[in-house]
Amino acid sequence: MLILGAIALAGCIDDSASQRSKAEALFRESDIAAARVAGTTIYQSDVMRAAHEQQRIKKDQILPANDPLFQDILSELIDQRLLKLAALDKNAERVPEVTRRLEDVRERVLAQYFVEQQIKDALTDEALRTIYKSQSALRQNGQEANVRLIRVKTEAEIKAIAEKLAKGADFGKLASKISIDIGSQNNEGELGYVSRVMVDKPIADVVFTTQAGAMSKPFKTKEGWNIVEVLGFRKPQQASFEAMRPQLLQYQTYAEINTLMVKLREQSDVEILLGHDMPADNLRDETDDE
Repeated sequence: MLILGAIALAGCIDDSASQRSKAEALFRESDIAAARVAGTTIYQSDVMRAAHEQQRIKKDQILPANDPLFQDILSELIDQRLLKLAALDKNAERVPEVTRRLEDVRERVLAQYFVEQQIKDALTDEALRTIYKSQSALRQNGQEANVRLIRVKTEAEIKAIAEKLAKGADFGKLASKISIDIGSQNNEGELGYVSRVMVDKPIADVVFTTQAGAMSKPFKTKEGWNIVEVLGFRKPQQASFEAMRPQLLQYQTYAEINTLMVKLREQSDVEILLGHDMPADNLRDETDDE
């Protein structure tokens, strides 16, 4: 069975051998060929990347070539390559819709790569251990809240969203569809468990005065207008660095991406032409659950 969605990037960006740049050839110089398909090559690193994107192996894990998982994913990549080559034979790359989709993929890959390069120094074990040590004492003296967040630009938008939530709209779906918070919008607004020191003070003040299971009233911060949902509280547990590492990594990634995006927006000329000046009645229709 083809698993095309999870490995789409590898197939969309890679092209035939005759079209590869010199930089790509140099990059592949030390790679190991895993299969040849109609004069093109699928490499070991392609299989590893696809396995990691499917969350079937850990990052930097290497599968032996005789591993059934390796062979399964290689088979998927072969099928995908055959389909791509067949599409190229039909000049599918000249279809406007295909061109647009490829450009969308290119934009996402470039954006992801840039973010990874910009924040990598803040995500080392040394950096995470420093955060762990600085927060350990504070964590034992307070509570942690499991939080979801929706953030928009205007008061009119947040009021319309508050009305939808009051009528039973799904918080996570609205967060995914409407929220402008880069760090949480792709995770249905979830920030996970946070302490007071892990979020900005205006958010912490609202979160830790909201009851478990309740949503806050709309409130303003420097980033925009917000609503938070507090799913519950817990007392911080003594935990080792290794146990805390995923949470520290998530928190630091969120913080670094947020800082980066604020900086880029401040340095760039961004003009929103649609949506944010809509009357509240129009926004209510736009945020209806599908």
